[in-house]
Amino acid sequence: MKTKTVRAERKFFPSFDLKLSPKTAIKFVAECLVLFLVASVNEFGFALALALFCGFVYARQNIVAIAPAYVLACCVFDLSWWTLLYAVTPVAVLFALYAVFFKLRRNVPMWAVAVCTVIGMIPYIVCGCVFDSAYFTVAVSALITLVMTFCCSITAYAVFVRGYMHRATVDEHICAGLLAVLAGYALSGVRVYDFSLLYTVSAFAILFSSICFKSQTTLFIALLLGVGGSLESGNLGVLASLAMIGGAAVALSPFTKWASALAIIAIAAISWLLGAYLGAGWQTMVMTAVGVIACLCIPKSALTRIKGLSKGDDSKAYTGVVNRRGRELASRLYSASDVFYDLSENLQTLAGADSAYTAERLAHDIAQNYCGKCPDREECFSALGEDTYTVVRPMADSAMNRGKVTILDMPPFITSRCSKTHSLASVINSTAESYKRKQELNEAAVVGKRMMSEQFAGVALALDSLAEKCAEQVGFADEDVDVIKSELLKHNVVASEIIVMGSGTDTSVAMLVRAQDANKAIICKIVSRLMKTRLEISRVDDRGAQKLLHLDGAPIFEVAYGIAECRREGEAVSGDSHSILCPSRSRRLFAICDGMGSGVKASKASRDAVNMIEGFYRAGFDDNIILSLVNKLLKLSLDDGFTTLDISVIDTRTGGLDVIKLGSASSFIVRRDNVEVLSCVLPPAGILDGVQPLTCRYQLFDGDMLIMASDGVYDALENRGITEIIDALDTVNPQTLADELLSRAKKNGAEDDCTVLVMRIFSM
Repeated sequence: MKTKTVRAERKFFPSFDLKLSPKTAIKFVAECLVLFLVASVNEFGFALALALFCGFVYARQNIVAIAPAYVLACCVFDLSWWTLLYAVTPVAVLFALYAVFFKLRRNVPMWAVAVCTVIGMIPYIVCGCVFDSAYFTVAVSALITLVMTFCCSITAYAVFVRGYMHRATVDEHICAGLLAVLAGYALSGVRVYDFSLLYTVSAFAILFSSICFKSQTTLFIALLLGVGGSLESGNLGVLASLAMIGGAAVALSPFTKWASALAIIAIAAISWLLGAYLGAGWQTMVMTAVGVIACLCIPKSALTRIKGLSKGDDSKAYTGVVNRRGRELASRLYSASDVFYDLSENLQTLAGADSAYTAERLAHDIAQNYCGKCPDREECFSALGEDTYTVVRPMADSAMNRGKVTILDMPPFITSRCSKTHSLASVINSTAESYKRKQELNEAAVVGKRMMSEQFAGVALALDSLAEKCAEQVGFADEDVDVIKSELLKHNVVASEIIVMGSGTDTSVAMLVRAQDANKAIICKIVSRLMKTRLEISRVDDRGAQKLLHLDGAPIFEVAYGIAECRREGEAVSGDSHSILCPSRSRRLFAICDGMGSGVKASKASRDAVNMIEGFYRAGFDDNIILSLVNKLLKLSLDDGFTTLDISVIDTRTGGLDVIKLGSASSFIVRRDNVEVLSCVLPPAGILDGVQPLTCRYQLFDGDMLIMASDGVYDALENRGITEIIDALDTVNPQTLADELLSRAKKNGAEDDCTVLVMRIFSM
């Protein structure tokens, strides 16, 4: 019975889980306190609280828990039925929005949240304009809500979804800065008897940042909070005081956190003494000290862990672990390769051993086992001075070479002395027949050993290649990764994880980016420039709100091709087979396999050969090993269905062309000013053991064409006819040229199966 799997996208919707762990409870309390804080801002508290609520929901926080806190925060500072209506309406609209997208199994985009925010403010806008005529206030509130919704959504997403330890983009820096100013503004308004919450939170944030993050971050936090506090109080002394606190914390941060803490309290004390100028009193020093003490109470282990994460120490550890595992795996693969090399050499040695079933052995066996048991043996042995091997040897040679020995093949010594000539001839013939059968079995075993030897050698080569790939260094946190992240961030592209493998044209990069960044063309341009090689996106894996991009070397060339084929008249299938595949991203393989004869048998022979070639190439075997193995396999599996092979492999990175021919018709390279003929005079595969393919290396350029044809086309046109068609047609369309060659071959009386492959290489 099949089971339906729940799609992974569900986890990307806002949480509805009501179970509270200690961590979740602390986070929920913090979110509620922030909602109450922004809701307390005079005149625009409702607008700011709504924007923050929408940002939390977009960042997939628990909407069921946050919604009541948002409504309560709005009503506490302006208790009325109208306020309840204003607060409940956006909540209902957002619930409806997420219900629709949840049903569609889609993530809610930010623009949809912003639209719902505006729709949720309709009662506030209508009532404010109709009943209070507060057009300016309503317009400003709507604008603030819309702008701050984007700011809160972007910042909350970066903190809760992407992770606050990842580098922030330009837009995230801007949005976080605006929220820091807003936080300073709101905190400055929370004061009781001149005890301002701004200095407590600021002291805590500045000291914490000086311990865990860079100096620039600490200074920005201090300045932005100071700007917000100055805007609310109308006193630039707040900005000056917090700027001095931030500078002092940064200046002493290289020593210990205690030095920074004392510096912060000292600046607060100085501000108290200069209160006439900075508007600070002893209350400011007390609140600052409370914030410093709260930060010092954080366990050292937690601070060390956060500080280590911010510096990327874990990424460096991951890099070391992965590279060490890669080297270990490569070492094991090399060891396995050595085993297969040894097996190959041992089998080759066994296959090269001399055959035991020879005429010499036959003569010895007859002399010992037949003549040695004859009653008259002493007379023959005395005359020869030894056993009868010397006189039996010519008869053994005749039996092994001609298949039979007769009285006429017996020497005079035998015919004049032996009384059992007929029996002797019969024994020699029967023994020779047995020897021949054993010799055939032995030769088949030798062929099998040699074939297995070459297969083991091919496996060893493939393991060596795989080991080289595994030994390539992987970078998670090296300089290249840091530079790539920094450059991408300048273009508002967030790459939370980057892996760099290989070098030069073999460079490969994998990176995890936001879904909205995955289609940006600037990614390939930046990474290609920094890696100093041309890269392209080869694959994109969906990770819900994120995409995993795989960048590999981009080809300089690509190949267009045309195919034309027909079977021999009267046959159900063609004896020719062709193959077009991509063994790797940078290689294009074209093959024509012509089974001798026509019909079903020839078709099966050619198709088997092509299937073997495809399998070996995909496995990464060397070209020479592939052709040698195919030749031996065909020799064992076919009777009269010999096969020709014509293989062309084009490298799209360099334009290199590898031509491999075995008994096939000529190929043609068509350049702008000439036509080059590639001929092969070797016998077809399967006829002779040990035939080596003709392998040539050529360089193709933009616009060059390659023509491959089976024997049926070549026999009808030959070199001259094909070159005349090329000159007369003068086309750059591979399919047009292939169709014309096949048509002309049929007009010239082609009697065999016909296949034409035409390839044209062009620059990207």
